[in-house]
Amino acid sequence: MTQPSSDTSPSGEYARDAVPEEKVTSGLHLALIIIGGTIGFAIFIVAAQIGGSLGYVQAGKAFALGGLILGIMGAMTSYVGARSRLSTYLLTEFAFGRAGAKVVNLVIALSLIGWYGVISNTLGHATQSLFFESFGITIPTVLAISIASALMIWVTVLGFTGIDRLALILVPFMGLFILFAAFLSLRQGEAALVADHATFTFKTAVSAVVGSYIAGVIIQPDYSRFAVNVKQAVWAVFIALGVVFPAIQFFSAVPSMAMGEADIIQVMLGLGIMIPAFFLLFLGAWSSNVLCLYSSGLSIATIAERAPLSKIIIGAGILGTAIAFLPSQTYLISFLVLLGVTIPPIGAIYIIETILLRRFDMPIEGLRDEPPVKIEAFLAWGLAAGFGYMSSQGIAGIIGIGSLDSLLVSSLVYLALNYKQLK
Repeated sequence: MTQPSSDTSPSGEYARDAVPEEKVTSGLHLALIIIGGTIGFAIFIVAAQIGGSLGYVQAGKAFALGGLILGIMGAMTSYVGARSRLSTYLLTEFAFGRAGAKVVNLVIALSLIGWYGVISNTLGHATQSLFFESFGITIPTVLAISIASALMIWVTVLGFTGIDRLALILVPFMGLFILFAAFLSLRQGEAALVADHATFTFKTAVSAVVGSYIAGVIIQPDYSRFAVNVKQAVWAVFIALGVVFPAIQFFSAVPSMAMGEADIIQVMLGLGIMIPAFFLLFLGAWSSNVLCLYSSGLSIATIAERAPLSKIIIGAGILGTAIAFLPSQTYLISFLVLLGVTIPPIGAIYIIETILLRRFDMPIEGLRDEPPVKIEAFLAWGLAAGFGYMSSQGIAGIIGIGSLDSLLVSSLVYLALNYKQLK
């Protein structure tokens, strides 16, 4: 196991060092941070569309299975982070090589920045529809996006402590409001929305659920390395993703299914709770985007090694805001399905590398002896992503669910290529 070292990085967030024991936090705080990251406007949209496509029973099963996949894998990546005290980048550097890890982390960072842009875009439209129009005010959506994004960037620059405090404040309020909206819609709704499989099938719904938070699972070590111990880190993540997240998605879908309307903004307008709904969506987007910026900043910090994390976060926030000016919500579902098959193999590979091949024998000073690129890791990643995509499209598959097939193929291929190193 790597021993903690002093933080010599300009970031002050241990992006390139192990977290010292005196900087740890409780499992409860970790769970609240993760739950806060899952309660976001884009998640509400996905949940509503899945509910509208599949109906109560099938949607509930899709949320449960997708959440179980995230919970199990999140528990494993959390275990690796809490045990090693290393960031995602350092773990991928051991698995993919010194230069190879930069490619992996750039992919992770870009996916998180893209997610930031999607959330910011939908938030801007919600701000106009739910807040300003209720007062008869019209402002450019671009201005609403810019103001909200500036606030998000400011909170993220505060670092892990600022994220922790934000989660403690927001999560209870957002959870109660979701339950209230579900209860209110069931009282007013006349019938469940008729299932329409044109948008989602059960398999694509599971992949979309996984894709909606898989980037968060892969970069989970960035947060779990701060956990007080391994046991709390593992249970906090599993409960947050395997239990609470499916419940959040189901109750978020209830208003749409009960009211017969897949557009969540129209649902909130129909329920007559525009202003409370706006604050829920705003705070949910804020919480999710802060996590996106923080982790994308850590990933980019490993590439731009001399740049302070605060400046990297500001740059990532500006890029994400620029993406938000585009109609990014149009590509949300395709984006989630793509993430659901391309990102999981990264986690599977560094989990196998850390636990089975190295058995946590990963001194940071030994990284200088690692090869620039580990071909085996990239081969397993590429084959898994390609096979997972074919599975999601119904072309070929083992289990038939893209995210599960990509996990399975990456694990089998990477183990086969490295079987001689198994101790």
